[in-house]
Amino acid sequence: MTRSRRIQIITLAAAAIAVLGGTTASGYALAGKYREDLEYTYRRALSDLGDCVSSMETMLQKAEYAATPKQINGISARLLQTATGAKASIAALPLDSAQLSNISRFIAQVGDFSFALSSKVNSGGSVSDEDYETLSSMREYAGIFCEELEIVQAAFEDGSQTIGQAEVFLDNLDHEAMPVFGDHFEEAAESFKDYPTLIYDGPFSDHIGQATPKFLEGKGEILQGNAENCAAEFWGVSQNEIEHVNDTQGGLPTYNFMCGDSRLSVTKSGGYIASLINPREIGKEQLDYETALAKAKEFFERRGITDLQESYYVINDGKCTINFAAVQEGVLLYPDLVKVSVALDNGEIVEYNSSGYLMNHTTRDVAAQMTEQQARQSVSPRLTAQEGKLCVIPTAGKNEILCYEFLCTAQDGQQVLVYVNASTGSEEQILLLMESDEGVLTR
Repeated sequence: MTRSRRIQIITLAAAAIAVLGGTTASGYALAGKYREDLEYTYRRALSDLGDCVSSMETMLQKAEYAATPKQINGISARLLQTATGAKASIAALPLDSAQLSNISRFIAQVGDFSFALSSKVNSGGSVSDEDYETLSSMREYAGIFCEELEIVQAAFEDGSQTIGQAEVFLDNLDHEAMPVFGDHFEEAAESFKDYPTLIYDGPFSDHIGQATPKFLEGKGEILQGNAENCAAEFWGVSQNEIEHVNDTQGGLPTYNFMCGDSRLSVTKSGGYIASLINPREIGKEQLDYETALAKAKEFFERRGITDLQESYYVINDGKCTINFAAVQEGVLLYPDLVKVSVALDNGEIVEYNSSGYLMNHTTRDVAAQMTEQQARQSVSPRLTAQEGKLCVIPTAGKNEILCYEFLCTAQDGQQVLVYVNASTGSEEQILLLMESDEGVLTR
């Protein structure tokens, strides 16, 4: 072999090795990207599964307190929805059929049982003691599964599990800790096989707003200068200390002003204060809820606002945020909310929002068609109800319902709010109360 031939062969071999090395490196990089994409899919599916199971646990608990077909049907629909979502999330996780058997069977039975329960009451039947036992067992299982999923998610969030370890970690999920289905559970599921849910802001603050602010109907538009006067008076400062900034359009048009770092909005119609935000840093908490409530009431009194009553509250980030609902003839109007946040270092009002009141407040017909005692008959016998009070609550759409609100206690001590239609006697809403030092929330 000639020298030039040897050089040619060596050159070609080197080129081939370089190409192969580049291809291998590129392949490893591409594989790494695919693995990261797959890991993201796993984590997203795990997060979605956690949300579904958490919602499932809440709805199963509410189902234990439902007493009318309408409420049972609504809860059953939500359970079917969450069961479907949980199934889709599980399908995206790297678990084999043996690991999935108990979990998949549980989720399927929740969906089947809720559908069967709805069919049963629609056919004129009633929820039996065995049904309630099944719901309780399902809720227990959902709660334990929730705890397991939270452990998995926490491990990803704190970095103790890294990319590529999701499958290994999920394989180690403690399925043995799950309660074994009792005979009554299996029999109940089998018997139904042939049948074709603050609340930070309180339970009714996220209702759909009206297209036109009801309270502002017929109110004439004010000039910017007049709005500045309103803002200055509300702030307790002189008008030359206020700066006019960009206005807000949309369903609730406002003039907007700044005073230092604080921002305040005044409605163009009528000149009412829509919101106030003071983003100052809040110091060490010195005040409790009772003191914060007194500060909020004093704030309203100085401005001549008298038709509001406090409802739910939460303490967070050094602030106590309290919901106030409008009152008409002793009836609480939950859609007409005003939210006030009190700084717990010195009692200053640092946030104020009256958009719920401005959008919804109007005079209602608050004459009940049935007595409280009649409405009380719709409350589940599994609950002990205190004295009921009339209130107006929003529906999922843009309507409202006059209801009796019953604060109830379940057999396990759980506080439950049940809303019974004051005209038809049907259950319109069930909320679970969670009370702590941080506030009163609902789910």
